[in-house]
Order: sequence, then C-alpha cells, then structure tokens
Amino acid sequence: MIWTYCEQWNNLAETPINPLTPEQAQARHDKGELYTAVAASAGQSAPALRVEMRLETGYASVIFMDEYGRDTLDYTFTLIDGSFFLETATSYSYGDSRERGGYADADRTETYEFTTGGVIQRAIEDESGECVENRDGVDVSANWEPVPDFGAYSSLSRRER
Repeated sequence: MIWTYCEQWNNLAETPINPLTPEQAQARHDKGELYTAVAASAGQSAPALRVEMRLETGYASVIFMDEYGRDTLDYTFTLIDGSFFLETATSYSYGDSRERGGYADADRTETYEFTTGGVIQRAIEDESGECVENRDGVDVSANWEPVPDFGAYSSLSRRER
C-alpha cells in the first residue's frame, strides 16, 4: 500500500482536501488533530481505503472503497480507556450501479452498533424499509484495538473482523 495524507477526503471529487506531507500528518497525529491517511495499491484508479484519525476527540474510522471510489465498509472506533473500541460497522451495497464516489446512493446498508457490554443492534435498510434487531451477551473482545502509531494502520484496518 502507498499512503498519502490529507486533512479530509472529498467523496464527490474523489480527491484530498488540504493535502499534507507525511511530516505534517505525523505532527497532527501526535497532537491528536484530524488527518486522513489514504491507501492505494499501485495501478489502482481509486484508493482502496482511508483511515481518519482524530485522537483529541477519541475518534478513528476506517473506510474501505471500491473501484468506483464508493464507500463499501466503514468501521468507526471510539477511544475508551486508552484503546479503540469498534463501535459501528456499516456496509454499503450499490447493486449494478456504476456511479462514482459520493454521487452513488447505496441500495442497501447494513449497520451494526456495538456496546462494550456485549449488546449489538443490527439495522438493515433497503428499498423495502428498515429492519432492526438487538442481541445481548455477544462476545465483543475482538472489537478492541490498540491506538496505532502514526503510519502503522494494519491492525486497525483489517477488513475481516
């Protein structure tokens, strides 16, 4: 993966907002300020994923993108007692659409919201409406992640969880 940095990612334009040098991004990381790390593989037309970090507010998000620059999976973490906890996982499906980036509307979303106490709420939204279910007593020990050092996002950005 080839990492580039910016303040934020513009989904509509599929471009970085306020590009940052690695040194500037690291300074933001060290201060807890907002920055985004964008990863692409050689030869890809769109980035594969992005990691948004804002340690001062206890926030991190890992967003996986498809070849059309659309968000397909979003893991949102919150900082609790010095570690990140995977609080929300949302997947997006676009059917046969080939619309690009932020112009595409998902035809189906599936969201899981986790609590540290083992309660999970699952919500599926599609053209037929929304279905919500709750489960209690789920082992969420795999939802914990250490806060990564700058540039070391491999554990946080694991797609399979």
